[in-house]
Amino acid sequence: MTAPGTPQAFVNPAGFLHEVVTVTWAENLVVAGPATTEFTWFPGYAWEIAWCGRCGEHLGWRFTALADGEPRLFWGLRRDAIFEERG
Repeated sequence: MTAPGTPQAFVNPAGFLHEVVTVTWAENLVVAGPATTEFTWFPGYAWEIAWCGRCGEHLGWRFTALADGEPRLFWGLRRDAIFEERG
């Protein structure tokens, strides 16, 4: 994993590009499991979809280490969902 807060771009199996910012702490998120390693962007980590606990918008993913990896858990948040674009 790169340093927390560093934007990274990933393409999912359906061809959608996601610009993701990784953080080790977030609040008001809920996850929908079960966790999976299928198509993970971070080897050694399983992921679950993360939703806003208030409005239900898809905000990103929670990644959990499968073994003794560090960090044990982190969030990959969609940049377009957490930063307001100003023009």
